[in-house]
Amino acid sequence: MAERIDFEPSVAATAAPRVRHVAMNTEGLAPKEAIAAWQESIGLLYDVRLRNNVEPFHFHADAFHLGEIVLTGYQCAAHSFDRSRARIGRDGLDHITLQVCTRGSHGRRDGGSADQARPGDLLIADLAQPQATAASDFDSLNLTIPRRLLAPLLKAPDEQNLRLIPGKAPLAALLRNHMRGLYLGAAGMSCDEADAIVRPTIELAAAALNAAVSEESVASVRQALTRQISRYIDNQIADPALTIEAIAAAFGISTRKLHYLFEAHGGVSSYVTRARLHHARALLADPVQQGRSIAEIAESCGFAYRTNFVRAFRKRFGVTPREVRAHAAEGRRLHGKPSGETTMWHWIRQLR
Repeated sequence: MAERIDFEPSVAATAAPRVRHVAMNTEGLAPKEAIAAWQESIGLLYDVRLRNNVEPFHFHADAFHLGEIVLTGYQCAAHSFDRSRARIGRDGLDHITLQVCTRGSHGRRDGGSADQARPGDLLIADLAQPQATAASDFDSLNLTIPRRLLAPLLKAPDEQNLRLIPGKAPLAALLRNHMRGLYLGAAGMSCDEADAIVRPTIELAAAALNAAVSEESVASVRQALTRQISRYIDNQIADPALTIEAIAAAFGISTRKLHYLFEAHGGVSSYVTRARLHHARALLADPVQQGRSIAEIAESCGFAYRTNFVRAFRKRFGVTPREVRAHAAEGRRLHGKPSGETTMWHWIRQLR
């Protein structure tokens, strides 16, 4: 498989370094070798299989590492994607991918035609939730963003998985055009320029998913305050004294207003519980924390009773804490640190 990786510009050392770029291409490989290369590469994220016998098989993918996000262009024959709970436990990915379909179709495998993204449409994939999708011969642009950066800006962060947004929606069209422009211009972008574009890109993605941009200043202030409180909660999540009253006091607001601000998140208590569960899952998957018991990790994340923690954890993720720890260990065994050059799929795995 032809693979090209650009880490430094071929110009004077004093010039600003360009963003990292990698391209993967099966051109020139025998069909069986091309299929094996494709399955091995994307297999870091999905279980994949061809939907038809394709002769010869060919795929092309390239990506740009733009600091805290990854932008990927993808072309491939008809196939299916799967992310099971076991795979999610093994790789621990907690990202959201926004896919713009540019040719063909892609959507829920058990859905109808209305669930299929077609050219111009936007399909959302929450990598922390199970998926079973199928694609025709298709091309796409894919923007992968860590949940910690995107979720605080969303009205319903946990209800995005496999959501289809029609391409005719004004904000979806704006995001699509932005992604295309970013993809075309990324090769000539410096790392500093990429860093500068990340935040506006994430905010535009959030606006497209929320399907609204508030023009009222009071709404903007409310949204900004909610983001600040969300970051505060995320930073203090291991503190057992993190109560609703303590959070409200830290920002000089009433508990009633705090509940109002977090209505879109199911309430502040629900947000805190989810944040603690996600923090616990990260600790369980961390090899450095292997010596700590599940009860110790639960207590460090604000859960006084192990049984309540296990019940909430399983309800949230569909697996037990013990299973997550086992899956993570298996994932490290199967997907250790890559040798040689890093690929686009490893970039996505490394986003945090």
